[in-house]
Amino acid sequence: MQIKEGNPYVFKCSGMDLQKVLLYYGHIENNPSSELKIVCPFHKDVNPSMIVDLQDGKFFCFGCNTFGDAYQFVHLMNPKLNDLQTLQKYFKILKSNKVRKVSEHNHTRIRKRRYDNKELYNIAYDYYYGLSKVDWMKDESDEVTLCRQYMLQRGFTPYTLNKCHAKVTYNKSYAIIFPMLDNGMFKGWVCRTTLPDIEKKRKYLYNEGFSRATTLVGDYENQDIVFVVEGYMDRLKFIQNGVENVVAILGWKMSYEQEMKLKKSNVKIIVSALDNDTCGKKGTKYLRTIFRKVVRFCYLKGIKDPGEMSEEQFKMMHKKTMNKVKQQM
Repeated sequence: MQIKEGNPYVFKCSGMDLQKVLLYYGHIENNPSSELKIVCPFHKDVNPSMIVDLQDGKFFCFGCNTFGDAYQFVHLMNPKLNDLQTLQKYFKILKSNKVRKVSEHNHTRIRKRRYDNKELYNIAYDYYYGLSKVDWMKDESDEVTLCRQYMLQRGFTPYTLNKCHAKVTYNKSYAIIFPMLDNGMFKGWVCRTTLPDIEKKRKYLYNEGFSRATTLVGDYENQDIVFVVEGYMDRLKFIQNGVENVVAILGWKMSYEQEMKLKKSNVKIIVSALDNDTCGKKGTKYLRTIFRKVVRFCYLKGIKDPGEMSEEQFKMMHKKTMNKVKQQM
């Protein structure tokens, strides 16, 4: 669903405003965490695919790419209203009795709860490291064989799976699991389904408590050049093709915390390998407002994202991109 970027009025919606709007429409309860997933109301969603950040006051759906703030949510829920009518509806919601229990006090408490995830972190840590280590080159068990065949069909080799420390879970719906490492530090895990029926509903499963906004998946410390991609599998394809200085931001737009991590690491040049689509181009445009030197990855025509690249295609695109990078150095 396409929406206009920004609202037609000069005001900023707060995280508390978004909390009130979502509570009004029945998508959350009165005491939510600061970052949560909900079922997206703007497409046929079965499993939660919309990320809601009540600290930043933004939402983004991985299923239909719908994004925005509290005002835009109201606009999408009432598509027949014009801008003025939407604005009237928006302020009516913020003042309604249905959301009167939401206060500044409650919202301040929500912000603090984001950093109170030690228990959830320990559960995620114990789950991943409690699984058996897999040698994807040699293991011939049924579970590993099925996952290996699936990953081979997607273009990933057993060597790459070993390199990223992939394992097999006890969950048949989400059988393969990857650790989310931020400069070598464990931040959580992500599972990938290998079943077509499940994939139609939801491809990835993250551990409870995982914070996308505060995580850069990859190695970026002491790197002059860092490639930025959207998804974990995109990063995996770069790794397979010999590029180690690549991070996944797990979305198309970098968060403030992710920006600060790259800035503090003194990266000189950002190569935006965000998807070759509308959101990826918006994300690249945003990166150029944050970092001084941003080079766009030279996608070949018809290639949507790194996951679609063959080894030969990658070499062509990487070579052309690095020539552009040299001009910036």
